[in-house]
Amino acid sequence: MSSTFRKSLIAGIAVFCLGLLAIWWWQGTLTEKGSRERNAQYTELLELSGQLNRDLPRLLDRQTRFERAEVVNYGMRFYYSLVSVDRFNHDEAEIAQQVEPQLRNAYCNDENLAFYRERADFIEFQYLDQNELKIFHFRFSPADCRATKG
Repeated sequence: MSSTFRKSLIAGIAVFCLGLLAIWWWQGTLTEKGSRERNAQYTELLELSGQLNRDLPRLLDRQTRFERAEVVNYGMRFYYSLVSVDRFNHDEAEIAQQVEPQLRNAYCNDENLAFYRERADFIEFQYLDQNELKIFHFRFSPADCRATKG
């Protein structure tokens, strides 16, 4: 092995090692920044759910009561009760078909829900009957809004 080749090999290994170190440092910086942003996002959602839950439960109209809000995996879940619905005496699928388009439209277009479109990974609506038994739920993400506009 010639001395020139050996020097070139050592220089190549040194450049390769420096490149690996630079990639490792860059990845660590990105991960740290991403973690900080995700923690801030989660904190924002927690604070908002706490503010919402202060005045709950609250009757929204003659049929719907807003029970509570909670943060779940960087998304927000809202619980509603249909106060005059018993899941064993009503057609859950029919009610869901009436509610879903209105909720999707509100999520995608209502300025009051813009925060959730922009800052939460998803929003979920859980509906309960008068006995607090689950009837149905809907989950929307920003991608659902892009799909309906496109």
